[in-house]
Amino acid sequence: MLRNAASFRDPSGRVYETETCVYRTITAAYAEEWAYLKSCGLLESALKIGLGSFEEIPPEELPKGLPSEAVHVLRSPRLPFISWPYEWCFSQLKAAALLTVDLHLLALEHDCILKDASAYNVQFFEGKPLFIDLLSFERWAEGRPWQAYGQFCRHFLAPLALMCKLDCRCGLLSSRWIDGIPLDLANSLLPASSWLSLGLAMHIRLHDSMQRKHGDGRQAAAKVRQMRMSLQKMKDVAQSLKDTVLSLKLPTQHTEWGDYYNDTNYTPAARAAKEEAVARLAAEHPGRLALDLGANTGEFSRLLAPHFDLVLSTDYDHTAVEKHWLSPPLKNVLPLVLDLANPSPSIGWACGERPSIMERCKADMVMALALCHHLRFTFGIPFTQMAECFRSLLQKGGYLMVEFVPREDSQVQRLLAGRDDVFDDYEESVLLAVFQDCGLQHVESVPIAESVRTLHLFTCNTL
Repeated sequence: MLRNAASFRDPSGRVYETETCVYRTITAAYAEEWAYLKSCGLLESALKIGLGSFEEIPPEELPKGLPSEAVHVLRSPRLPFISWPYEWCFSQLKAAALLTVDLHLLALEHDCILKDASAYNVQFFEGKPLFIDLLSFERWAEGRPWQAYGQFCRHFLAPLALMCKLDCRCGLLSSRWIDGIPLDLANSLLPASSWLSLGLAMHIRLHDSMQRKHGDGRQAAAKVRQMRMSLQKMKDVAQSLKDTVLSLKLPTQHTEWGDYYNDTNYTPAARAAKEEAVARLAAEHPGRLALDLGANTGEFSRLLAPHFDLVLSTDYDHTAVEKHWLSPPLKNVLPLVLDLANPSPSIGWACGERPSIMERCKADMVMALALCHHLRFTFGIPFTQMAECFRSLLQKGGYLMVEFVPREDSQVQRLLAGRDDVFDDYEESVLLAVFQDCGLQHVESVPIAESVRTLHLFTCNTL
């Protein structure tokens, strides 16, 4: 039984985890609210639109390690993987925003509000957003404004607007500010044309102006206390936020890797041989979690899906991940934005609230197809560092699938076209020797027909 490292800010309760379950304790401070939420029907309705499932467990079923002062304990199934907002593409963040505001609108119908509008309250499960913070609702006091309004704007509206109006990579800014992108920064970065959007003008630009006007904390608190909002006004603000989010759409974008499969050097026979090899190796070594690094639009990730409970399909190209998310979904494939050369770090208090991707991922299989040459030639990563990184992402006994692309391949020639080839160590024999020296035992080599490429399978027997 481990206490969740991010569970210390909310006085309503705490979160504890086992390998299979998540337990949420409810303190006496929140007991009355919880009783009302159950009686008014809000929780039952919220479960139908995206609130995470739970059960309240009796005292005799309480596991050891929970605090004795807990008034109620809720148990939920543990999700197979936890991702962070800065690892989502635009449409994933948009879906999370819409779920959050829909739950707030639903809460208002029951004379309640969503007191917490953090993007970290949402996860993705079976292809859909899921709101996991069960203690985020409370009764609304008549006339009281929505205090989570600013949080919603920072966590959702600001990054979505920047991704839409400026560059889709602006979503990565959320990794720098754990409580959302500051509105003054978003306001300064947004182009003047964003004034044409009434929603953005109201919820970001004018919102920022109000914050500047009442920048002194005491003045701001006094202003909030003086504000009175009717229930209808609360609904109007929430609906305006929803309409603004719905109006945001990414412009058509083309990137080198987002259109990779339209510009490939594969013959149909080579493509078929590669697909057959990947599918066979996955079928022979199934497991719980697979990680596809450099997955592009996820076409090969889908070959892993029948053999793993969950496949993380990652790429550093936002356009490729966006295309993957918008393609016909598979419930157990989760597209994520990940730059392996600069992966998601640990952030938050004492670097412990939001663990890095390296800490969160212990896979049964890691797949790196046509990736090592990018890491070597573009980022200067030696084989030793690649091997250590891949091994750190694996469970003991897990498998690593690596495609080696030699110098004579046209895609490598394309990478080397504008630089000197000073990479004397880029040889297949060197990769095999280095990987085995790093604790990755070579299992099998599969030459890919009608190509110069080879697929290698390793297993990890050490950690």
